[in-house]
Order: sequence, then structure tokens, then C-alpha cells
Amino acid sequence: MHSTHQHSEGCFRHLFEELEDAVVKFELVDGEPIIVHPNSAFVDVFGYDSETVIGEPLNELIVPATRREEAAQFDQRTQDGESNAAIVKRMTDEGERKFVYRGIPYKDRYGFAIYSDITDELQRERHLEVLHRVLRHNLRNDLTVVLGMATDIIESTDEEHTRRAAQKIKQKASDLSQLSDEANTIEKVLGETVTVGPVELKPLVNDVIADCNARFESASITTEVPAGLCVSANDKLQIVVRSLLDNAIRHNDTSNPQATVTATELDSTVELEVVDNGPGIPKAEQRLITGDQEITPLNHGSGLGLWLVKWIVDAYGGHLDIETSKSDGSIVRIRLTQE
Repeated sequence: MHSTHQHSEGCFRHLFEELEDAVVKFELVDGEPIIVHPNSAFVDVFGYDSETVIGEPLNELIVPATRREEAAQFDQRTQDGESNAAIVKRMTDEGERKFVYRGIPYKDRYGFAIYSDITDELQRERHLEVLHRVLRHNLRNDLTVVLGMATDIIESTDEEHTRRAAQKIKQKASDLSQLSDEANTIEKVLGETVTVGPVELKPLVNDVIADCNARFESASITTEVPAGLCVSANDKLQIVVRSLLDNAIRHNDTSNPQATVTATELDSTVELEVVDNGPGIPKAEQRLITGDQEITPLNHGSGLGLWLVKWIVDAYGGHLDIETSKSDGSIVRIRLTQE
């Protein structure tokens, strides 16, 4: 028994010292965390000698003056036997940096503080956020100009070759505009906490079809959705249905684009199916979306609409399936929990 205890203690010490995150063991003395033992990473990150910090108040060494009240609240939770987790600012020998902080109480008056430096990651995320925002804004403005000028050319030219070229420019600009909108929607959707509840399918599908009919005048969209049928979802389900129908009609190269939306009860789930008479979704793209093929620099799909559908359905705990029908159109099925 004694040998087992020694072995466990040895394993803990090894783990404590080898962790890449800064970890410090402390003792609460009159509510103040006093350093008992820092690991090597703590010494490297905060720039203090391991021998000189032992016995020193932890907060005085690394907590900025403006964050002392917050730190005191963490200490009180530790004293009450509760764990802490937060993103905090702490002083290092390189200046103030941001950390994921986790505080773990141990025995009566001891605890461990773990600090994972995320300053560089947050800065990269901020830079990318600004870059994406500027790119989307400029792209949207420039595409509006391109679309307007292409429309003017189509309406004013008598040359068939010029008209066809302008129509192609307009179509490509419209596709880019759609891609930009989808990217913006994805950013918003992925940044939200998912809360689900009962959503009735019939009125939602009817609203989306009305919108699509207004945008695609040549399309024929039918629906077979029973009244009162509800699934576990939220308002983002409308985005799913709109993306599926938009994909079915926008990329349909027939003279009479058609799509049908049906909903079927299957035990405790509901299967929502969108069928079209278009060219079909390429097999490689189907495998990418459903996860049967890895994303690579050469294999990444051509749009974001189906990715958006996939990620929302996954957040609902649902399932997405894509196949090509015998008539070469696409069949997209999503299965959701019935409410």
C-alpha cells in the first residue's frame, strides 16, 4: 500500500513538472494564496526564480492591480471548496498577457492554479476577424458595382456576344455575392449557443418557399409537409431549408427548375427531404460534406451553403445525407428529433 502511494505521488510530481502550462500549488493564509511550489513552466512564463517565489503572495506577483478584486473572488471560491475557470489577465516578465485560468481546491486550505497562455491565439483571431470583416465589406460593395454595370450592359447592347459575356459576368458576381452572404451567416451561426425547442415545419417551409418563388420566378417548388409536425430545432432551421432550396434552384441548369420538399415521420424522428431535377451535387462534394472524405487544399468543395446546412443540423443532433437520384437530380435528407 505504501509503495503504491509512493508511486502515485511520483507520477503526480512528474506530471506537475512536465506540464507545458504554468501551474502553482498554493496555501490559503487568511484568504490570501501563498506560493508553496511552482512548476518549471510557471517559472518560464512569469519570469520568477522558483526558490525566491516560495512563500510569496501569488496575487501580488502576477495579478494586475486592476484585477485584484476579481482574484479575491476566485480565492474565496477556492476557500469554499469550489473550482474556478475564466479568461484572465496576468503580469509576466514580458508584460500583461491573457490566460485561461483554472483554480482547483485541494484539501482544507490548499489549491492549484493553472495558467494556459492564449494571448497569441486571441490576437490572431482578432486579426482574422478584422481581415474578414474588411474583405466582406469591400467584396460586397465591389460586387454591387459589378452587378449594376453588367445589368446596364445587358440592357443596352445589341451585340449578342457582348450580352452573353455580360450575363456570365453577372452570374459569377451573383455567385460571389451569395458566397459572401453565406460566409457571414456561418460566422454568426457558429458564434451562437444552440438552444432548441419545438419548431413546426409546415409554416416555416411555406415561408421559405414564398421567398424562393419571389427570387426565382421560373422555378416550380412543391411541398408535402403535414400540418402540426414539429421537430427539435430553432429559428436557424429556416436557414437550412432556404439553403437547400437555394442550392436546388440556383445551380439548376434546366429550363424548368423543380424542387420538392417533403417531411415524413420516422419513429421518434422526422426526415425532411429536398429533391430537385438539376445536375446533381458532385460525388466528391457529397463525400466532403458528409465527412466521408478529408478536406485538402485540392478537395474543399465549391460553396458554403451545404456546409452551413451540415453544421446547423449537427448542432441539433441531427443527420445529413446526400445522394444523386436516378434522374440525375439531387436528394438531400436531414433527420431531426421529433417534438
